[in-house]
Amino acid sequence: MNPKRWKLVVAVTAVALTIPLAGCYYSIGKWTYPSGLYPTTECPKPAPAVIAVEPFIDVRSETNRSWMPWAYVPLFPLGWTHFDRPEATIQDQDTTRYRAEPADELARSIVTELRREKMVESAEIVGDGGRDVTPTHVLRGRLRTFYVHESRWTYGLSIYAYVLWALAFPMGTSANGFRVDLELDDAKDGHVVWTASIFDADKHVEGYYYGPEWYRFSWMWERRLREKIGELAKVLGTTPAPLPPALSDDLRQSPPAKMPECLGVDSERPCTAR
Repeated sequence: MNPKRWKLVVAVTAVALTIPLAGCYYSIGKWTYPSGLYPTTECPKPAPAVIAVEPFIDVRSETNRSWMPWAYVPLFPLGWTHFDRPEATIQDQDTTRYRAEPADELARSIVTELRREKMVESAEIVGDGGRDVTPTHVLRGRLRTFYVHESRWTYGLSIYAYVLWALAFPMGTSANGFRVDLELDDAKDGHVVWTASIFDADKHVEGYYYGPEWYRFSWMWERRLREKIGELAKVLGTTPAPLPPALSDDLRQSPPAKMPECLGVDSERPCTAR
């Protein structure tokens, strides 16, 4: 092949491969439950309980800040974001966009799990209507954190960092974290019969060819919820649903649940953007 023509082919190929990389400055995710990773398991028999689950009280920090434009400054090595309410960000080429309503959807995920495990006779969200029986218990929760913190490493090359990304250099980091504090009350007299905290946090180096999904809330929440909800089954007087082998293996191979670094406005030391 003619050397000039060969150079042209190489140049066109390089451009074609790197165009998708330019879109990696921003990302979009969406909450789903169940995550689709773990099969359903059921309790041997439902507990004689009717659970009314209230939408969670949201006590997260309101910090939503981005320093991502620094990634474009020549010789500056990176940009970063600190979103304690990622669902409230406005999408642009530098901004995380995570579609969720955490205070409502995390509560609904517990109703979904109670139903799919057949742990109780009935479980409903307060305010949905259609309930024809009086609840025996009320489940309340406080959403303390549900954050996305990210960084983009541009190595001082500004918009040309995609060349290094294409060569398998890390693109940056992603950190997901959540915590919900739960309380189950007896509907007759209001006394507390069970309390628990469901939490986890992680941080990963991301590359164009490697690294997990940028948003891991769905499966992180499912594995920690199903790990913890067995305690509730015992309190209600039934046998917990067995964990499916895939989930048991995941929990055994994964580190223990890690407390998130930001714990909302009720924390003694609220996390602020760094």
